[in-house]
Amino acid sequence: MSDRLDDETKPLYLQIADAIRSEIKEGTLIPGEQLPSMRRMAEERSVSLGTIRHVYALLEQDRLIESKRGQGTFVTKNEPDLLGRKDKALRFIDQTIESLLDLGFSTREAEIFFDLRLRQREDAARPIRVAVVASTPEERSVISNSLENIGAARAYRISMSEVENQPERLLAGFDFIVAPQSLLGALRDRVPEHIPLMPAAMNISRKTVNDCRLVPDGASVGVLTASYGFQDIIRQECAGLTGRTPPMDFLKFGDPEKTRAFITAHDVIIVSPDCGELIDNREIALLRGPFIEEKFVIRTAFSLDQGSLYYIGRAIERRYHELREFLLD
Repeated sequence: MSDRLDDETKPLYLQIADAIRSEIKEGTLIPGEQLPSMRRMAEERSVSLGTIRHVYALLEQDRLIESKRGQGTFVTKNEPDLLGRKDKALRFIDQTIESLLDLGFSTREAEIFFDLRLRQREDAARPIRVAVVASTPEERSVISNSLENIGAARAYRISMSEVENQPERLLAGFDFIVAPQSLLGALRDRVPEHIPLMPAAMNISRKTVNDCRLVPDGASVGVLTASYGFQDIIRQECAGLTGRTPPMDFLKFGDPEKTRAFITAHDVIIVSPDCGELIDNREIALLRGPFIEEKFVIRTAFSLDQGSLYYIGRAIERRYHELREFLLD
């Protein structure tokens, strides 16, 4: 798989993020310059789309790049220091400070008021930050994609292994942390008390259920997943529907030749969700075109269940209005 680590001590997405960060610092990438689309960047660096999605989210969180809807992603611009605007701003600040001093406030209290309002303004302009923590890339993708339907939210995907190795990742200014129920116990000791931790349950789609029930008797069934962990979820959700005896065969994406041989050896291929974002482009090609046309392919789909989506959506909505309440005062 393309997400192999060049440096065993550092995740690939951090290596790429550091490289882009250096290019911005050294001036190779200049303020205002447009970056390649995530898909193109993934192709250029021979990694998965999910990896680049993670890289861009991290750089945007650090305010090194910014996304503009319908236009693309750009290196953050440094605003020119226009003397006229600067002088006007300083005069206005001086007048405001004088007014506060006339009311009996100290300069320290004035500083606190300014800081409070600036933070509120900053919060009012940003989306609600949701950390999606899960053990498998498939779960992180399903949950994040479901949350994209909530316009005020922005999801940041974090693996459970990252949390275990770098617990400070959860201190990056998140409003909520969302995770599968099975991880809540392990996360409670790692999540700061002021950040709500919310469970996320997934449902398999009705189409996937119906497709599994259509598997012909006696067919050889192979399951391809982007991670070992998601194999258990596929086994739990699909094995009973297909009625396989003996059990289905499983393979993790990562070696195109093994993937090709595995597909060739089975009549029915079940694929874990959102693979287009998570696997090598060479393996994506194996799931398209004439090579696989004779196979019965089930491309599984999952989503957040309605209860989880409603609960998380309401919490995000409340937080969104809290951050903007002062604008209505």
